[in-house]
Amino acid sequence: PAYLGAIVVFLFVLALFLVRGKYKWWLVIASVLALMLSWGKNFPALTDFMIDYFPLYNKFRAVSSIQVIIELCIPLLGVLGLVKFFGNETASGRQRALKWSLIISVSVVLLLLIVQGTFSFVGLNDDTYERYFGEEVLAMIRSDREMVYLNDAIRSAVFVLLAAVVMWLYLKEKLRPTIAILLLGVLIAADLITVDRRYVNEDQFVSKRQIKEPFRKSAVDREILADTTIFRVFDPTEGLNGARTSNFYQSIGGYHAAKPAGIQDLFDFHIYDNNLAVLDMLNVKYILGQDDQGEQIASFNPNACGNAWFISRLVPVEDANAELQGLKNLNVRTEALVNTSKFPDPARLEFPADSTASIALTDYRPNHLTYEYDASEPQLAVFSEMYYANGWQAFIDGSPSEHFRVNYVLRAMEVPAGRHRIEFRFEPEVIERGSTITLASTGILMLVFLGGIVYSLRSRSKKEEDHD
Repeated sequence: PAYLGAIVVFLFVLALFLVRGKYKWWLVIASVLALMLSWGKNFPALTDFMIDYFPLYNKFRAVSSIQVIIELCIPLLGVLGLVKFFGNETASGRQRALKWSLIISVSVVLLLLIVQGTFSFVGLNDDTYERYFGEEVLAMIRSDREMVYLNDAIRSAVFVLLAAVVMWLYLKEKLRPTIAILLLGVLIAADLITVDRRYVNEDQFVSKRQIKEPFRKSAVDREILADTTIFRVFDPTEGLNGARTSNFYQSIGGYHAAKPAGIQDLFDFHIYDNNLAVLDMLNVKYILGQDDQGEQIASFNPNACGNAWFISRLVPVEDANAELQGLKNLNVRTEALVNTSKFPDPARLEFPADSTASIALTDYRPNHLTYEYDASEPQLAVFSEMYYANGWQAFIDGSPSEHFRVNYVLRAMEVPAGRHRIEFRFEPEVIERGSTITLASTGILMLVFLGGIVYSLRSRSKKEEDHD
C-alpha cells in the first residue's frame, strides 16, 4: 500500500496555512489530480478522458501507480511547511496554523470512526472464503477487518497528537529547534516503519543460497541437461507461467508480466487442448510429467521438428484467425500457413521434396543465430523461432534477405539451392536510431559546455582588460 504516514499528512495540512505562493498550489493541484486519477474505474469520467486523449496513458499496468506523484508532492509540501514553522513565521501565525491543522486532522480521524458503520468490509475473495471455510469463519474475517480499521484510525490520531505536542512545546520554548525536529523525525520513522513491517519483515526474506539457487536439480534435470543439442522443454503443470523449467532449460513459457501475445494464443487455443503438433513445431524435445508414484519423469518427443526444417507446401489463409485455427489439422513437418492479409501472396506455394537436403543450427546466441544448409533445389525453410520483424534481420551468406511469418508465430524464408549460411541478427532499427541520437546529443552538449567555458574565460579576460 502507498502509505505516506499520518504525521506526514498532518504536516501537509500544516503547510497549507504556512506556505504561500506558487509552490503550494502546484503541489496541491498535482496531489489532488493524481489522487483522482488513481481511482481508475471508480472515477470513469476522468479515467476514460485520460485514456482516450492523452498519448501513452493507457500503457500503465495499473492506474494506481500514479500515486507516486502524491508520494512526492505531499512530503515535499510538508517539508516546506516545516521550514516556515521553524523559520521566520510569526508566533501567532504558527500557533494558528498548528491549531487548525490539529483540528482538521483529528476531525478527519473522528469522521472515519463515525462512518465506520456504513462500510460493509466485504472483500473480493469473500465468496471463496465462504465456500471453503463457511459463514462463521467469514464473519470472523470481517470482524478482524473492522478491528484493523478501528485500531489504525486511533493509531493515526495518536501519532498526530504526539507530533502536535512536540511542535507546541517548541512554540512554548520548552524544546530547542534541533531537538523538536529530531523528535518529529523519530515519530515519522516509527509511524512508517511499524506499518512497513506488516508487509516487509523477516518472513519475506530467504537465505542467500536460496536466491542463488532457487530450484534444485533433480535426477530428471541432470538427465535432460546431458543432452547438448538446442531444444525446448515443456512442463504441463506449469503451463505458460512457470519459472522452474526456464531456470534450467529453454522453454516455451516463463514468468514475466509481459508475454508475447502469439505464444499466449498458442497456449489458449492449442497447447492447453493437447495439440502436440504445436509442441513439435516449437521444438519441444522433452515433456515433463509424473509417474504413478508421483515422481517426476521426462518423456522424449521423437516428433520434435528441430531448430529448422524444409517444407514442401505453403497454405495461404485470409487472416490471423484462420491462421491460428488452421494449426489444428496442419502437418507442420511438410506444410506451413501464411497469412496473406499480413504478407503478400507468395509467388510460390509448392517446393520440391529433397530427401538429401539438410539444415542445421550451428551457432546459437540470444541475439545471433547461424544456420548452415545444403539443398540441390530452392527450398522453403521454417525456423522454430518467434517472428519479430522489428528486431530480427535475416542474412544469407552475409547479404540481407527477406523472411516472413508462418504458423502464426514462426519464421520462414525462401532459400536458393546450394550450400549456404543463414544468419538471424537482433538489430532493432530503433536502437540504432536511438544510439545515433544519443551520440549526437552528447556531442552537442559537450560543444555547448566547452562553448560556455570559452565564453566565460573570454568574458573574464575582457573584464580584466577593462579594469586595467
